[in-house]
Amino acid sequence: MPRLAALLLALGLLVPACKREPQVEEVTEPLADFSKRVDEYLALRYKVADTLGKVDETTNQAQIAARAAALAQGIVTARLNAKQGDIFTPEAATVIATIIQEEYRRRSQAVQKTREKQAEEHTMDGLPPFTPKVNEKFPTNYPLGTFDPLLLPLLPKLPEGSLEYRRMDHYLILRDVEANLIVDFMPQAFPD
Repeated sequence: MPRLAALLLALGLLVPACKREPQVEEVTEPLADFSKRVDEYLALRYKVADTLGKVDETTNQAQIAARAAALAQGIVTARLNAKQGDIFTPEAATVIATIIQEEYRRRSQAVQKTREKQAEEHTMDGLPPFTPKVNEKFPTNYPLGTFDPLLLPLLPKLPEGSLEYRRMDHYLILRDVEANLIVDFMPQAFPD
């Protein structure tokens, strides 16, 4: 807990005594709830994966793709009523958006200009506009570029190899790696 408080202080979420100090619970409880919801999703996901059996690592690409499609379909069936905000609750989204905004605000002008240039290049790639939906496949025509290495360590840690964060325009997407499925997303997570 002291490490989290130090991180939050560094991010400006806990401010000096001259300003109103948010209670640590205002930050830690939503992130703890987020982690609990991630764990619940993973329990469901592993249950679905167990029904499919193990995949042989020497299996050909078509069999791996078929298993991924079956896993995605099984997850969608098990989460028929899933909606945006089930994992990124409004409380967790507020804390995560604040972390993102603070990190971006601290960046130098040179880094901000580079980010703007990359955003312009991204829109010039001719990619169609995309609005994510829970239980939808992450579009294969969009690149799975590296997530911002300065931001990633500040966000709640995800189990490696199962879930990952992705950015698409202003959305922060929680993506199931093997199923290539959008598990949840946050609109307007990133600044212009």
